[in-house]
Amino acid sequence: MGLPTINVVQLTVTNRCQCRCRHCGVSQLRREMPEELPLDRIEALFQDLKLAGCRVVDLFGGEPTLRHDLCDIIRRGKAYGFFVSLETNGYVIDEAYMAGLVSAGLDQIYVSLDDYRAERHDDVRGRQGCFDRAVRALELGARAGILMHVSIVPPSREFFFSGDMNRFMSFVRERGAAQVRVLLPRFAGDSIRDQGGPLYAGEEKDLFSYVSPEYYPFIYVHTPGTPPGEKNLCTAKQVFCHIMSNGWMTPCPYFPLVFGDAVREPVVDVFERIQSHPLVRLGGDYCPMRNGAYIDTYLRPLGLGRPFFPITVENQIDLGAPCATACPECDYGRRSACRPTDDILQAIDRLPPDYTRIEFYGGDAFRQDALWEILARVPRHMKIVLWTACGPPGIDAATAERLRSFPVEAVKILLALPSPATQPQTDVPAELASALEKAGVMARLGLPVHLYVPVDLMAVIHRSLAERLHETGVERLYSISRDDARPLVNAVACFGKAVGTARLLWARR
Repeated sequence: MGLPTINVVQLTVTNRCQCRCRHCGVSQLRREMPEELPLDRIEALFQDLKLAGCRVVDLFGGEPTLRHDLCDIIRRGKAYGFFVSLETNGYVIDEAYMAGLVSAGLDQIYVSLDDYRAERHDDVRGRQGCFDRAVRALELGARAGILMHVSIVPPSREFFFSGDMNRFMSFVRERGAAQVRVLLPRFAGDSIRDQGGPLYAGEEKDLFSYVSPEYYPFIYVHTPGTPPGEKNLCTAKQVFCHIMSNGWMTPCPYFPLVFGDAVREPVVDVFERIQSHPLVRLGGDYCPMRNGAYIDTYLRPLGLGRPFFPITVENQIDLGAPCATACPECDYGRRSACRPTDDILQAIDRLPPDYTRIEFYGGDAFRQDALWEILARVPRHMKIVLWTACGPPGIDAATAERLRSFPVEAVKILLALPSPATQPQTDVPAELASALEKAGVMARLGLPVHLYVPVDLMAVIHRSLAERLHETGVERLYSISRDDARPLVNAVACFGKAVGTARLLWARR
């Protein structure tokens, strides 16, 4: 299975802003979500993103320059090897501030500029002086050698028809813009209207027919690489995700479906959850927030008065299997019989067909008597995730070989060793070697194995585990905790929906 491709992660560091833009896509979040992750939490996210294979971190807002520790955030990002970009209105960026950004190692700046005329830009932004400060930031960044892109939200069709877009392109190119990112209004924030969908939807080709071809190499729509006049491809369906100011994860800032909490679970896990969900996969490869039919069918029923919508996934099915591990406070260890097979098969049949994966949890999957019948019922286009326990009797080579006939995306194993509170530490390495050998049987036969270790146990076995892990062939190593009063709604484990926190510690490349 390996790791999914997460090329770009956009991180909102604050929802505060000096402006009140007419088209703001995140305006309501200032009231709904005042939280901001402190620097130590952001560094923990950077550690996680590095393990996930992320390459680019885009600092977003609100207005990120209102964070007093923004340069420290940039330095931490660069220390982990990321290409770091910044989205800004430029209001506070003078020579001294730009020098600080350069010293911190910032790679790229997106400056928001909505017109080449000061009075019109300031009117849109709701604050006098924004234009002069944005242009100053553009020029300072270009002189400093930072890659400068300008972001514009065109105010009307006439902006194209009248030639204003061409005049805008000339203006910003002369002042150092390498590229211009055209953000056509999406169905988000202050651009939401009770009647009608996103403005100019489907009109891209007509609008850009008024842009001079000489500017085509320097202009793109939403996503780099989208040719002028074409609908933009949605990178959130492939390689991009967004982390809100409190750590919640969405496909993008303008696609406000919350799938998880990056503070309490690995970004890669939430990303896989996002990528498998029908609400993200529907509508092809293009931006769903520019698709009127998608908005009318799926988003309007959620209600237009909210800036985000927590999503509960439906592709997790309880096998109701027994488990010999008998973890404390776990009902599955006390089960003597499995959940009726017909109940499970009916749950599979009810699953919306647009999911791309199905996850079986609830006890030890390999103690479910009807496991092979259940797996055979899964639609062939869906990948399968199984939760189990690496305890007796374990999984032999014949069982692992049979599993390979199904589209298994991952076998997630709880390392079920006795708790340090109940067994002397000196006995643990022998138990560990036996458990890892059982996991290794599957991994060596080509099954993707993810190993989960309770936090209290990790403190005891981490050295022995590090010595043996690589030779097993395990793909990922996690630590987990069940001591949180707020279980992760969309996360499951072999013992049910009771994970409090999970952290990715290691991943095989």
